[in-house]
Amino acid sequence: MKTSRRGFLQLSASSIIGYSALNSPILGGVAEAATGFSGQIPICQHMTNAYSTQISVLTEYGNPYGYKVFDSLGRNVTFQIQAREVRAGYHQGIDRISITGLEPQLTYYLQVVDPDRGTVLDERVFKSLKLSAKNKARFALVSCACDFYKTHARVMWDHLFAQKPDMIFLIGDAVYADFGCPTTEADIWRRYCETRFRLRHFRQPCLIPTLAVWDDHDYGRDNVCKSFGLKTTTKKMFHLFFGSRDTDGFKNTMGVGSQLNAFGQRFYFMDDRYFRDEAQCGGMMWGKEQQEQLIDSICQNSKPAWIFNGSQFFGNYFKQESFLKDFGKNFTDVLTKLRKCTAPVVFGSGDVHFSEIMSVDPKYLGYRTYEYTSSGIHSMNFPVKWLYKNPRREVFTWHHNFLIIESAPVKNGMHIKAKSINARNKIEFSHEVTVKRS
Repeated sequence: MKTSRRGFLQLSASSIIGYSALNSPILGGVAEAATGFSGQIPICQHMTNAYSTQISVLTEYGNPYGYKVFDSLGRNVTFQIQAREVRAGYHQGIDRISITGLEPQLTYYLQVVDPDRGTVLDERVFKSLKLSAKNKARFALVSCACDFYKTHARVMWDHLFAQKPDMIFLIGDAVYADFGCPTTEADIWRRYCETRFRLRHFRQPCLIPTLAVWDDHDYGRDNVCKSFGLKTTTKKMFHLFFGSRDTDGFKNTMGVGSQLNAFGQRFYFMDDRYFRDEAQCGGMMWGKEQQEQLIDSICQNSKPAWIFNGSQFFGNYFKQESFLKDFGKNFTDVLTKLRKCTAPVVFGSGDVHFSEIMSVDPKYLGYRTYEYTSSGIHSMNFPVKWLYKNPRREVFTWHHNFLIIESAPVKNGMHIKAKSINARNKIEFSHEVTVKRS
C-alpha cells in the first residue's frame, strides 16, 4: 500500500481524527449548506445505526481529499479516516470514513474538500438509521450489476434510490472483477475501481446504507470455489469497497459474511464462495464452521430470519448453480437443522439473471416459506418462461430489475410484500404473503 505525498497523510489512519478543518483557516469559510453536490466523486454509505455510519470514497492517486461533516444545525461532526488504500500502478484508491455522534432526527452532510484550496469538490446528504425504531424493514434486494450494460446501469440506480428503501442489500456480483481481463490482483483492483467509478449507485445526492456479500464474479472468477488462489486478496478488497466494521446491530461472521439485527428481524449474509467445495462431489456450500455458526445463531431465539446467498437455494436449473442441485445432501442437512429452530426462515438469492419468487413446500421446514431471487439489475438476462420451468415459481421476470421488499414480524412469522421494478420504472410483478410457523 502507498500513501499520499502530503505530510499529514503520513499519519496512521487511526490518528486522523476530526479532520474536517484540516487545521487550516481556509476551510473556515466553507458554506454549511447542502449546495456542493456534483456527483463527480463516487461515495457509498455502509453499515449505519442510530449514532454512527461508515462511508467509503473513491479517490484519485496523488490527489488526496479532505473531508468535512456537519449536521442540519450547522455543527461539525466527529469522524475518523480509518483507511486510505491505493495500489501501485493504478490511479484510483479508496478512503474509509467512520462517523459517530449522530442523532436519528437530524440530516447530515459529507463534503469532499480540496485540502489545498478549501473548495468543496462534492457533497452527499445522509442520515443515521434507528434499527429498533420500527418493526418493519423496507429494503432493496439487488444482484448482478455489470458495469458493461451502460444504458440500464444509468437508469436502474436512479429508479432504486427513488424508492427510498431503508437499506440496500447487494447479494452477489456487485463487481464483475473477471470480465475482460486475466485474473490478477492488479486486474481485480482495477475492476473494483472501474465499477465504483461507473455505477450511479455511488453518484446519488442522498446516500442509502448498503450491505453486501459476494458471489463468484466479485470473488474473482466465474463459478469458482474455495480453491481460488487469490481469495485472500479479493476478500481484503471486498471488505475495503463493500464491508463494514462491527458495531451495534451488525457483526462480521465468516469470510465476507455478516449478520444484521434490525427491525425486529435477523438478516444473515452468507459467504458462498470462500469455503465452498467443488459442486456435486458430496461437499458443503458454506463450509462446516460457517454453517454451524448460522444454525446456532438462528436457533438462539424465535425472531424471524432472512438468509441471503449469492447462489439460489431451491433452483434446479440446467447450467445454473444452486444449493439444492450442487450440494443436495448438505442442503438436506441444513434444512433439517433449520426445521428444529423456532424462528421462521425466509431465503434470498441472486445470480441467475432473472427474478422469481418460489414457494417452498412445508415438507422442508414444517411450514410454507419462500425464496426471493433478485437478478439482475443490469447484466445479461434470460427469457426464463421459455428456457426454465419451475413448479415452485409463483411470479417471475427476465427483464432488468430489482426487488423492493417490506418485511414485518408477526406472531410466529413475518408478513412480506415484494415488488419488482424494471428499467421503465414500472412494476414487473408484486407479491404478498405471510410466512408463519405452525
